[in-house]
Amino acid sequence: MYKRLFSLLLCLVLLGSVVPGFAFAEADYDAVTIKEGDTVLKLLEINSLSYENEKYVVMVLNRLDRESKMETLSIGDVIKIPRAPKDIVGSAPHLISNKDQIAYYVIPYSITAGDTLKFIYKLWGLRYDDYVDIIKALNPDRNLDLLYVGDLYYLPTTESNLKTKVYTTVMSHIMLEDETVESVYSRYGIDFASRREELQLYNPVAFDRFRPGSKLYIPLIWN
Repeated sequence: MYKRLFSLLLCLVLLGSVVPGFAFAEADYDAVTIKEGDTVLKLLEINSLSYENEKYVVMVLNRLDRESKMETLSIGDVIKIPRAPKDIVGSAPHLISNKDQIAYYVIPYSITAGDTLKFIYKLWGLRYDDYVDIIKALNPDRNLDLLYVGDLYYLPTTESNLKTKVYTTVMSHIMLEDETVESVYSRYGIDFASRREELQLYNPVAFDRFRPGSKLYIPLIWN
């Protein structure tokens, strides 16, 4: 996980869903075949779009669970690039709400000799106690005080400069009056029914207790 933690609201908008399901209309995007020298930044600039504002649209549109996957495109790959924000507003009801924010990232961390979780977080310049509840939730079958070399732990962080490209972005969403947990996950292209148990790990409240105003956490996981 580590890109800069963005303090700005994501400029991905969802107003008045009309068309159900995880699908863009073809008029909303260009399917671009990557050529030598192409980057997502350059392809967005062709449509006069900002990378910072539209990268999450690209991630959802292409079901990319990590921003770093946009940096590993190969010549011949096909990627969907939005044509304009107004097209997305009108015809892509599953897009991320403009009030959704990055909550934290999750790193898969392999334990090495001498590691303790408190020591790991100290090295990262973070307070272990600020994360321990999430660590317990994401590692339900692990003893946090008894680590074995080679064991894999899923460690949350809001650190902006960790040295890894392997991470999962976790969004936060405030539930609205007319929403259900299932409908919110559907907008992100996540099948709630088949992944309910996994998704519950990211949420301290049971899904059947969610009400308008509740905060829902959404890991960007589609594979």
